[in-house]
Amino acid sequence: MENTNIIIVDDHKIFRDGLILLLSNFDFVSVVGEAANGEEFLKLIENVEPDMVLMDINMPKMNGIEATKQALKKYPELKVIALTSFADDEYIEQMISAGVEGYMLKRSDIEDFEKAIKKVADGGSYFSAEIIKVISRNLYKEKERKSGEQLLDKFTPREKEILNLICKGLNNEQIAELIHLSPKTVEKHKSNLFQKTETFNTVNLVIYAFKNQLISL
Repeated sequence: MENTNIIIVDDHKIFRDGLILLLSNFDFVSVVGEAANGEEFLKLIENVEPDMVLMDINMPKMNGIEATKQALKKYPELKVIALTSFADDEYIEQMISAGVEGYMLKRSDIEDFEKAIKKVADGGSYFSAEIIKVISRNLYKEKERKSGEQLLDKFTPREKEILNLICKGLNNEQIAELIHLSPKTVEKHKSNLFQKTETFNTVNLVIYAFKNQLISL
């Protein structure tokens, strides 16, 4: 895969140093900057062009939620993976709404970081197992929602097929190869899915599918 330029945003220098050391094991990653809070990050990004940000949530001056919102508004192609010490329900919802493509616990091992960076850089999404459990628990607490079968009626058979593959973590190119379509055609179907579900990125689309029981966790 192509080299991925990363900025690390966290208010604890010892964690940033440790993460830089961990990422040095990957020959497909370059750490091009670091910041101690959201304000520093937004200034840094004006002079550095990262592909991805590993973003802490709880920080002084400006937290990761607000920093993510502002950054993605200005740089919509930027990929953000949220990093947190605890699988907090409220933070997960807010960071997903802000537009992150991944969500990990800081205590994740090196294999998880490698998998997450590769998947998100390749156009997919990644949630650590603990985060998936929290999402699953919260979604199935909800009541009085339309059945999955009823909601599926508004999708074409091809859209249903592509939605299922997206929820398995495949990107456009992988889906295109698997079902023998062009990536451009897959992107068109994906745009239709965004429109029909009133979502704006892959992560929100996947959450919509889980929430409405269109697929099983």
